[in-house]
Amino acid sequence: MLLQYLIENLENAQIIGNTNIDINKIEYDSKKINKNDLFVAIKGYVENGNDYIKEAIDLGACAIIVQKDIDLSNIELGDIIVIKVDDSRIALAKIAATYYDYPAKKLKLIGITGTKGKTTTAYMIRDILNASSKKTGMIGTIYNTYGNVQVEATRTSPESLDLQKLLKDMVDAEMEYVVMEVSSHALELNRVYGLHFIISVFTNLSEEHLDFHGNMDNYLSAKAKLFEMSDFAMVNGDDIYTPRLKKMIKCKTATYGLDNAVNVTAADIKINAGYVEYKMYINKMLETIVINIPGRFTVYNSLAAIGVCSLLSCQMDAILLALANVKVPGRAEIIPLNKTFTVMVDYAHNASSLEAILTSIKKYVKGRIILVFGCGGNRDKEKRPVMGEIAGRLADFTVITTDNPRNENPKAIMSEIENGMKQTRGLYKIIENRKQAIAFAMKIAWKNDIVLIAGKGHETYQELRNNKKIRFDERKVVADIAADMPDKNIE
Repeated sequence: MLLQYLIENLENAQIIGNTNIDINKIEYDSKKINKNDLFVAIKGYVENGNDYIKEAIDLGACAIIVQKDIDLSNIELGDIIVIKVDDSRIALAKIAATYYDYPAKKLKLIGITGTKGKTTTAYMIRDILNASSKKTGMIGTIYNTYGNVQVEATRTSPESLDLQKLLKDMVDAEMEYVVMEVSSHALELNRVYGLHFIISVFTNLSEEHLDFHGNMDNYLSAKAKLFEMSDFAMVNGDDIYTPRLKKMIKCKTATYGLDNAVNVTAADIKINAGYVEYKMYINKMLETIVINIPGRFTVYNSLAAIGVCSLLSCQMDAILLALANVKVPGRAEIIPLNKTFTVMVDYAHNASSLEAILTSIKKYVKGRIILVFGCGGNRDKEKRPVMGEIAGRLADFTVITTDNPRNENPKAIMSEIENGMKQTRGLYKIIENRKQAIAFAMKIAWKNDIVLIAGKGHETYQELRNNKKIRFDERKVVADIAADMPDKNIE
């Protein structure tokens, strides 16, 4: 593509060199640069693209886009074309959209943001739309899917260049709708810059990612950005941050929830170890909703999905069918075992999500709750003792173990969790090896107990020091342990 055409929408750009040349492709990762590529230097969460400009040039980049405040005096540029912009992330989003021929304009986008519930709500909306014969793709934390294609996601919201490529693939596959989880990082870092959403959902807000946002005000402001690019907002009326959010957004709004909802609500809620059932009044009809994902949070997520899909004229039979069959990896996921106790895997990796699932289980469990969890390294340290206190207060027994320790000392992380645990009378044991911790929890489980393995959910790996990843699929781990257990725990 002609570079001159590619950059024509970049405002206030300072151009050094002749842009009347063809470029091979766009890259923001210097290691992927080939001859005649355009390199866009962006500042990442961990690494800074400006540090890799020389490497990109050495590998064959013919042009670079950098921010105006970047000093290039120590780099031998030669005949490299330099384009200086006010914000290289916005520039990347703009040229990516141009390069892929503005695919978002050919799709109906539905955005979902919030601390908890994004993934489950996205799966529910996707499945309802597909059941309504509306071809729908999905972009999110676990998988990016469209048609028969399923690609494992590397982050909740892809970088703008990758996102535009994914949207282009969905257009080519004749998708009509795309349901997208939109993280606060994506909003703050302009990964979704320039997109337009027909409907966006706000699920809730609680403490997370404060190492990035600094405080809850900044976190809320980042979430609110989604609704500046949306026609309609479907918001959780029961969340404590909703009144503030509604003052920040200007688009049309509807609410869902149990206590303060105006538009979509539920009654006669029944929750047990295997499913949720409730009644709701919608479109002048009383309907019974059944979903095979236990937990009060499932009610909220499904109400959001029903609200969105009702606005999109989905029929009730499609809604009932999709919700009855929806499955979300790692979200209150029951591992099928021929045992008298239950093993559940859940992604609960912060204080609010851990408290929510433990509180939910506590309402229907007939035996004990045996919890296995840890905390990730290089992330919010403040949540560790808080999660320890929650575990000690709500679980009957807790096994403190590793999660993704990354470059931190696992023992130090577990010690910080233990500090919170000691504030309670909760019983606990520390086992650093996560597989051994799960085995111990299953060994002491008895009839009607629930073993909750929290923190990793859908993940199939552990992140260790020096960026090392090892295979760790908790479903397989649990199945292997169960196969070796004595007959006393067999139904």
